[in-house]
Amino acid sequence: MKFKSILLGAAVAGLLIQSGAGARTLDEVRAEKSLAVVTTASAPPHGFKNPKSNQLEGIMVDVAAGVAKHLQVSDKLSDVPFSGLIPTLTSGRADVMSAPLFITEERARAIDFSVPVYEWGEGVVVSDKAAKQYARFEDMQGQRVGVLVDSVQFNMIKDMPGTKVTTYQDYSTLLADVRAGRIDLGIVDPPSILYQIQTKNIPGVKLDTGYQPQRKWQVGMAVQKGNTALLEAVNAALAEMRKNGEMAAIGKKWGVSDLISK
Repeated sequence: MKFKSILLGAAVAGLLIQSGAGARTLDEVRAEKSLAVVTTASAPPHGFKNPKSNQLEGIMVDVAAGVAKHLQVSDKLSDVPFSGLIPTLTSGRADVMSAPLFITEERARAIDFSVPVYEWGEGVVVSDKAAKQYARFEDMQGQRVGVLVDSVQFNMIKDMPGTKVTTYQDYSTLLADVRAGRIDLGIVDPPSILYQIQTKNIPGVKLDTGYQPQRKWQVGMAVQKGNTALLEAVNAALAEMRKNGEMAAIGKKWGVSDLISK
C-alpha cells in the first residue's frame, strides 16, 4: 500500500490563500448526481491503475465509491500525482479527496479531513543483502535515506544530522535505488511496499521486520476548507459503512483488515 503523504510549511500557507475557489456544496453535488473525487494512481493498493483494464482501483477508490453510493450519486474519479492532491481539492477541481494522504495538523489548515479510514506506522525497506538492521528511528542517522517527496516520512528525517535524504516521486524508483545500493534504506508505507513486492515480484528488497515505528499515521478523506455540510455527509457515510460491514469488506478485499480504523 503505497500511500504517498504530502505538503507543508510555506506550501500549505499558499494553499490556504488559494482555497475556496469553486467548491461545490452538498446540495449541488446531489442536484448534479455526481461526486468529483481526486485520488492518485501512484500508491497501490490504496490507489492504482489496473494495467489490464486501465481503470482506477484500490482501497481509497473503493471507499470513495461507497461514500458516493450512500450520497446517492455517481463518483467521477480523477488521478493526479501525489503532490497534486491538495492543490486539486483547494482549487475546486474536486469535491472530495480519497487518497492515502496522512492526516496532519499542518494539512488540516488547508483542507478539512473526514474521520480516519485506516492507519499504519512507517516502515523501513532495505536491500535483501543489507547487513545493517534498523530497530529504531535513531539507527538511520548517517545513512543515505530515500523518502517520497513532501511526505510525512520526509519531515521525520529531513533534519537528522549527518543523514543524506533523497526524495522520490514514486516507490518504484525508490525501490530500484535501494536494490542498486544508491541509498541505504527507504522510509516507506509498509502496506504499499508489501503489495508491490508481492504483486510485481520485485527482487532484491525487503522490509526490515525488526523496525519499530516511531508513530502511527491515519488516513482520511477530505473536502475543501469550510465545506461543512459535505464533510458531515461524508462522515455519516463512512460511519454507516463501518456499521453495515462495507468497510470491513474493503479491508478484507485488499488485505488490510487490521488497519481499518474502528
